[in-house]
Amino acid sequence: MTAASTIRASAEDIYQAVIMDRARRPRHQRLLVAAAVEAEARNPLCGDRVMVQLCFSEDGRVTSFGYRARACAICLAATDLMAEILPGLDETGIGQAASAFESALRTGERIPADSSIAALTPFAPLHDTPSRIQCALLGWQAVSAALAQRR
Repeated sequence: MTAASTIRASAEDIYQAVIMDRARRPRHQRLLVAAAVEAEARNPLCGDRVMVQLCFSEDGRVTSFGYRARACAICLAATDLMAEILPGLDETGIGQAASAFESALRTGERIPADSSIAALTPFAPLHDTPSRIQCALLGWQAVSAALAQRR
């Protein structure tokens, strides 16, 4: 095993630990008392379901985010980490974050440490498993559907 492959394997082990920790103990899975919008996304291939709720400030920035999910570890962890990214973002910022995350998953490009989506770096290895990319994106798709209700 080369030094580079050892480092890559160690990074993937750390990423796996982050994903499993978030899936076992989500920090943000809760429903809001009064949500401005709510939407659900489903993955028909595996049965994952994510329902999201959002509240907004007068200038259109996310003030509160809640979700409920019945999903695999990847979907739960990605949605839980997304909950830390959304507050303070407006619709444009959410779209940019979602696009950057999807692009990184599909192309394998590195997520910069100073990026607004740096918390999602543990999902980078999914590039090698395209069938699981949909799992990581399901929460973002539910948010997109919720935003469509505001228009």
